Formats: sequence, structure tokens, C-alpha cells
Amino acid sequence: MSLETAPGNCRESSQRGGACNLCGGKAAVVLDGAPTLVRCLECGLVSLDRFPPPAEREARYQGSYYSEERGERFLRVFELIVGFFARRRMQAIRKRAPGPGRILDVGCGRGNLLERFQKNGWQAVGTQISRSAANAARTLRGVEVIVGELPELDLPPSSFQAITFFHVLEHLARPAEYLQKAHELLADDGLLLVEVPNFASPAFRLLGQRSFCLDYPNHLVFFTPSSLRDLLDRSGFAVEEVSRFSLEYSPYTTLQNLINFLPGQPNRLYRALSNNREGVCLRRSPWTWLHFMLGALLFLPALAISLTALRFGEGNTMRLYCRKKTAGAKGEKSTTSICRLQPTLPHPRSYDSHLSLWTFSIRR
Repeated sequence: MSLETAPGNCRESSQRGGACNLCGGKAAVVLDGAPTLVRCLECGLVSLDRFPPPAEREARYQGSYYSEERGERFLRVFELIVGFFARRRMQAIRKRAPGPGRILDVGCGRGNLLERFQKNGWQAVGTQISRSAANAARTLRGVEVIVGELPELDLPPSSFQAITFFHVLEHLARPAEYLQKAHELLADDGLLLVEVPNFASPAFRLLGQRSFCLDYPNHLVFFTPSSLRDLLDRSGFAVEEVSRFSLEYSPYTTLQNLINFLPGQPNRLYRALSNNREGVCLRRSPWTWLHFMLGALLFLPALAISLTALRFGEGNTMRLYCRKKTAGAKGEKSTTSICRLQPTLPHPRSYDSHLSLWTFSIRR
């Protein structure tokens, strides 16, 4: 595959006469194949050409995604590591929102982060689509988890001092509505934290559909630094701080992408670590154990490659810390309604300008 920036290489999406799944604007193909990715010419966001039906998307997060007994996704030793990183997440949030107060963790997984905050005197609330994960969080960790879509939940406005979206927005068919609801729920001095994969990272350009962060069909939307900033700005948030390295995600993402250069179905190692029937079957395969051995050999090189993000700013994961814009602030609109998003072109000097919504294309 090669990247080209000559104008006119994007072609119109075939979905609904070239309509964006997110805002209804015209869309152009940026990555052709299975799956196909399109960029909207109006809202600027990249997404799947065709979203799976809502019932199918919801079903994916039941049963096999989280175990019924403990709400776990991975083998026990890796779940312990997940718990360790929950403490690091809490520390990062409390550094910017000391509290105690109320925190809302959207897509809270097994409730690890909520449990940490609750033990530190916060009132912690989570939302979840997976009923098994929500039940496990309530039963095993004693935290409050509401099952449902955030925009439809009846929660008091301006009642949270912190709201988090850890690798959630990319799973959503309505990310703008979720952020709009978060704006309504966040206190004026509150903190919004958003962490997502970076579509402008080299792995997406080199691997295309084999990139670990594509995660088809779970990931629906793909963000670059500029497109995420624009969406947050239109949703009423001001970005205060950006990190392009995550010790929790960046090294493993790089490791899996290195292994994905091998032939065969991508992400075999990651899927083999899952605590479900597919993981059990994969762990019986000699080919999977070859991937495990390669993972052990490539871990330190993957860590070194990931750390280059600190110097060059093109990491595979980005975390943005934001504050709610105050009403009447200079340059702010009086409403955060974003039913129809307006086009925003990247600055020509921005490091993801190669993803310009008019010019980016991938050719085999």
C-alpha cells in the first residue's frame, strides 16, 4: 500500500448514496477493502462505511465479550494488570481533579476504576452496555453501574466533577451525542478525559485493515488529533492537555501490530488472551504459541518504538484532558447542539495533515 496526497483520489462512499453514518453528510472512501473506511466531507470524522445493526452491536458486548461469572475479558493474570492500570488512571485524574466528588466512568468495564475512586471517598457511577460486566461490577466491587446508552439516561445536570471515556468513543455510533450529554452532566469546573486510538499513527498507514486498532467490527469511528479536537470543541469542551503515549495501551498495540505483519488472521495473540471460548480454542493452536514466543521476543523493541511518540508525537494512543467551556466565554457559541456538524479542515502544518479530508487516499 502507498499513501497519496494528490487531490481527487477519494471516491464517494456507496453507503446510502455517499452519506456519513454519523451526520448524514457526503463521505469519501479513505481505506478500501473489508472493511471500508470513509471520511465525512462535512464533520471530518472517519468511520466504517457500514455500521453493524444496533441489535448486533449490542449482542457483541454480552456473554463472550465479558465473562458471566466475574465480568472479566482476559485471563486472570492479565486482569490483575488491568487492575494495576486502573490505579494509574485514578492517579492521573486526581492530579487534575483532586476531589473528592462525583465521577462518571462511561463504558466502565468491570468497574475497576469506580472501585478505586469509591475507596478514596468519591461517589462513583458507571455506565455499561454489557449486562454481565455491570452485574459483576455491582456484585464483586459494590459500585453503581447503570446499563444503557448515556444520552438516554436520566442523570442530574452539572452533577459530576469528572467524566471519563477510556476507549469508548470509537465504539459508538453516536459519539457526538455522548459528548453533548457529558457536557450537560459535567460541573462547570469539571474534568473530561477522553482516550482513543490514533488513526493518524504510522500503524494505520502501514497495515491498513490489519492494524490492531481497527478492531473490526467493534470500532466504528476512527479519530485523528485534529478531528477529535474539533469534535470536542463543537461539543463545548476546551482541550487543556494531550498525551500521545499510554503505558497501558501503546506498547502492546505496537507489539500486536508488529506480529500482524505475519500472514493469517490479525490480532491472534490478543484474541488468545481473551477469557472466552475463542481464546480457549486459539490457545490450543501451535501457531498461537509461536505468536506468544514472538511477543516475548518483541516486547522490548515494541516498548522502545512506542516511546518514540514522546519525542515525535505520533503515538498509537491519545488521551485528551478537557474542561467545560464556560457560558459567555469569548468565541463560544451559545449552544452545544451538534445535530448537523460543520466542516473543519486540518491546519496544513498539523502532523496529521496527510489525512486531509479532501486529499487522503490509500492505494494497494
